[in-house]
Amino acid sequence: MNTNRTRLLVISALLIGIATQVFANQPLILPAGTFNPAQTLPAAPPDNSPEAVTERDYIKAAYRDATPAQREAAKVDAANESVRLFADVLPGFDLDKLPATKALFKTVRKNENIQTGIFKNYFNRQRPYQVDNSISPCLPPKNFDINASDPSGHTTMAFSSAIILANLLPDYAPAIMRRAEQYGRHRIVCGAHHPFDVRSGQVLGTLIGAALLKSPELQPQLDAARTELVRTIPAPTALLGTQWVATHLNGEPLSGKAPTLSIEGNKAYGDSGCNRYTGQVILGNKDALSFGAMASTRMACPGNANDLEAAYLKALQGISAYHLNHDSLILLDSQYNKSIEFVAQKNGSRRSQNQSKEE
Repeated sequence: MNTNRTRLLVISALLIGIATQVFANQPLILPAGTFNPAQTLPAAPPDNSPEAVTERDYIKAAYRDATPAQREAAKVDAANESVRLFADVLPGFDLDKLPATKALFKTVRKNENIQTGIFKNYFNRQRPYQVDNSISPCLPPKNFDINASDPSGHTTMAFSSAIILANLLPDYAPAIMRRAEQYGRHRIVCGAHHPFDVRSGQVLGTLIGAALLKSPELQPQLDAARTELVRTIPAPTALLGTQWVATHLNGEPLSGKAPTLSIEGNKAYGDSGCNRYTGQVILGNKDALSFGAMASTRMACPGNANDLEAAYLKALQGISAYHLNHDSLILLDSQYNKSIEFVAQKNGSRRSQNQSKEE
């Protein structure tokens, strides 16, 4: 057995031991042998293969094309290997105030962590930056990161947690799954994983989450967490029939007269910050949403209202999905980046919305 393989076996055994100690009070529901790596996931392409070279080129392009804000978001996610990542899409999701939910996800994490260690040990894939020194990870690697690229542990954790959370909070399921997908994609931007590794983590995490959901041993914890979450997390506000007022555009807070949006059937309309606009909206499966070309009035706009109007209408054309929270709406681009953020108009009545349509 070569030195690297021996070293990885020792590190994997240590990680499993550490996971068992850290989560000693949580039940072991999925012991070693629950999943056979060879019968569950395909092996990654060899490091010197054309497929692997293409993957490394993709990693470099993902980092190059990411904005500074997207790179920083990827770095933040890299440092947060926890179910807390879903606080971005779940209002009131604070584990320190949700003891039953916190206990549940300690159990989930223990079982996922052990399975991930077994798979990483079996596939023994080098990290992108081990093979190509022009790729730099967004955080300094630790000793146990070496030769542990496949599957992505962050992605496995995110998807196993997402499967559980989506079952507990079905109204938020699309947003939860999209956040898990984004979290995994950030591992590519970070230079920590190949796209293949992230896909493997999605599959393994889904299998782990689904197996845990079916476990009779986990049902009491699931029931307690469900009761706690339903009591704490408010239901999302309805997309249709609500007047939405923009608060942020491309991550920047808005001041002055903010754009508005209302959706009725397949029609979107509102105020762009200066002119009235109207056009088609297409609602797809789950949280898919896109806008057609918008027609607007042509009043002269004071100050920088012209620039705001142009940026807002341009952003609408790039929308591919939405996420609803209680009293808030987030429109997302194709990479699940926040494009336009809204709050529900508290005092906007149905009558005032209908009047706006007729203007």
